[in-house]
Amino acid sequence: MGKASNDIPFLEKFMLPTDDYEIFKFGGSFLKDEERGITTMLKYFPSYLSEGQLRENNIRHNLQVMFDLVKKYFAKEYGYTGMEIELSNRYQNTINSYIYNDGISPAFVHIDELFESTVMGFLLAMLKWSKDFDNLKIYGECFQYVLFLMNDVCIFGEMQGTDANNALMDTVNGDIQILQLAEDCYWTIAAFSLAHEVAHAYLASIGKKYTEKHPEKEEYDADSIAYHIVLKIIMEEKGADTVLEEYTYLAPMIYMDFFDLYYYTDRVLYKTFFYGWKHPLPIKRKNRLFAVVDKDEYEFNTVDGNHLYSGFLDVYDEFKDQLLLKMERGKLDQIIWKERREQMRRRMDYDKERSNGI
Repeated sequence: MGKASNDIPFLEKFMLPTDDYEIFKFGGSFLKDEERGITTMLKYFPSYLSEGQLRENNIRHNLQVMFDLVKKYFAKEYGYTGMEIELSNRYQNTINSYIYNDGISPAFVHIDELFESTVMGFLLAMLKWSKDFDNLKIYGECFQYVLFLMNDVCIFGEMQGTDANNALMDTVNGDIQILQLAEDCYWTIAAFSLAHEVAHAYLASIGKKYTEKHPEKEEYDADSIAYHIVLKIIMEEKGADTVLEEYTYLAPMIYMDFFDLYYYTDRVLYKTFFYGWKHPLPIKRKNRLFAVVDKDEYEFNTVDGNHLYSGFLDVYDEFKDQLLLKMERGKLDQIIWKERREQMRRRMDYDKERSNGI
């Protein structure tokens, strides 16, 4: 959700100098295990999925295919090809996406493997929680998993291990409806995130300038363009292999809520207040997105999407209430790593000063 360039360096987890192109492009590692993923799906959804179907889905639905579709719509809607922009998808310990576009090196958009697994896990847990809210066992398991994602994964950048993945899959075991809902919402979020980063390159290509007084306007503009791309894909790609489902049209709002819960958890557990001098708070970005989708040019059935988002907001609010309550009662002491968080904060402050030449 940002960019790296000669003018404004951005990579929240690293704060690296912008001339370290090799580190940005080739840093990190590949952890994705397609075979293990297929085995897991067959174990937990044996009545609904086959190995052949899963392998075909992996070919038809992946980040590169979605990235190509997003670039196709940039050409169609804005006359911007951006075909030279590449996709990077390694594990760099961050849930943030970014674009590296210094005007010299080949531009690329990075979507971290951690982003993929975290957003998908978040959607599975939150939607399952919403569906089975009155089931105390499901309620507890989903709350614990979302807290694990916010603390261990989002704050400290740790990839979920096998035990954590198994715990989540045990919770959603056999619930094909939740799996489909989560997958559909994930692809809309992925399309929005990809389009947001390409939008930065598009804005640069048309010479759009932003003042230091209001640098956040670029993020609002990139969000607006990205959401337009997503809504156009939803409206015009019905029946295509890479279709984004109509009822997921509010998924970008869920994405903003995801980041809001991340920052909220950090604030409650570690008294850390997010401040991005050019990145407005998620709630402000979400309100701008609502203003986009309310335009008359976007026409499709919103009933199912509104219902889905309403249920999501119920557990979104519940997570906040329970987190604060359990924190006040000292029930979260064992998961709080204050010293480690402080070391991370000091390191990030140091790297930020170094990248700014201070």
